[in-house]
Amino acid sequence: MALKHGEELQRWEIAVTKKLVGEFRRRSRSLAREEFDDLLQECLAHWLEVRRKLDPDPEGPPIAYMARVIRNKLTDLLRERSAAKRAHDFDTVSLDAAVSESDDSPTFADLLDAAKSREPGDAHSVDRNDARIDIAKALLKLTPRQRRLCMLLGEEGLSIKEAAERLRIPRGTLYEEIKRIRKSFADHGLGDYL
Repeated sequence: MALKHGEELQRWEIAVTKKLVGEFRRRSRSLAREEFDDLLQECLAHWLEVRRKLDPDPEGPPIAYMARVIRNKLTDLLRERSAAKRAHDFDTVSLDAAVSESDDSPTFADLLDAAKSREPGDAHSVDRNDARIDIAKALLKLTPRQRRLCMLLGEEGLSIKEAAERLRIPRGTLYEEIKRIRKSFADHGLGDYL
């Protein structure tokens, strides 16, 4: 808002407004996020509108009245921000919506799944993406036969008997291999992912 000739702000008007905006910003998180100069300008523009309607007082400036007008304006701004926040809280977003515009962006449902994979308060909780990396590292430490066994039991979903038949080894030997695999995963902090 541009000031017209004869509407210049006086120093006391700016000082009162700066003081009140500073106080409100310290007390309110929503106003603290706003730029100080933007709030100052909005309050001063409102004061100019109110001041135009006032009859000039020859005895002195209406400092107390101005302070009340600015406080009311800041209170209204707080209420507007609060109402906008509540309205935003009720906006719904589809879980199938992508998080960002890119083609390979995960959906919100993917993020929820990742959040569920971590147990709060668990000292050994592992992020799902980090677990994939750690599992890949642990698999590299296994023998080729142990990796094949992991693939048969995990990805292909075979039973112990079927895996033993496919690998042509006795079940007792297969159980020993599974013990070694479990120990290797536990050494890498991945015992919960077996």
